[in-house]
Amino acid sequence: MINRVRSVVLDVAAPLALFYGLRSATGDTTALVVSMTPPALNVVLTAVRQRRLDALAVAVLAGTALGAVAALLGGGPRELLARGAWFSAPAGLWTLATLFRRQPLTFEVTRTLLPHRATLMDRLWATDGRFRAAWRAITICWGGAALADSALRIVMAYTLPVAVVPALDSVLTIVTIVTIVVLQLPTHLLLRRSGHWRSLFGRPAATTG
Repeated sequence: MINRVRSVVLDVAAPLALFYGLRSATGDTTALVVSMTPPALNVVLTAVRQRRLDALAVAVLAGTALGAVAALLGGGPRELLARGAWFSAPAGLWTLATLFRRQPLTFEVTRTLLPHRATLMDRLWATDGRFRAAWRAITICWGGAALADSALRIVMAYTLPVAVVPALDSVLTIVTIVTIVVLQLPTHLLLRRSGHWRSLFGRPAATTG
């Protein structure tokens, strides 16, 4: 609970407060750069608490640093407003690119999250074409959603008034979290259509002695 409250404060509330509190005195670009520091701080605090720095944390810190450097070199506020697309676009492209690998990203992630089903998933992948097709379709759904998020952030950053975008960006971040939940629906539906949902997520059959 404490971690969730901290994330809401540092990732949403603090950046908005800093931007709208500072922009009249410092200008949009400086206010945006300063507003990027609370999310970066949250990443550092999380890494210290967990004693590890994962790929997403590195991406957030790198994006913050690049945004600050771009501002110092004379970049405008709209480039900073579009920084959210720096994360979702590569994520979407990478997800879709894994369709050309032996196993797509969504399959690998689910296999990691369900270690007790790993052997079963490997066997189904090797022997069942419908199972493989389901995971490729799932991967397209997730990759497409990330690219749609990126496109929307870019359109917002370059077409809407600068003062409006940070608030809408925060709303879009919340929508993205909801989207991740909503994407569970096609994931489960596609697995049901393949006939393998129960074997992965259903309760194991009771054994009789």
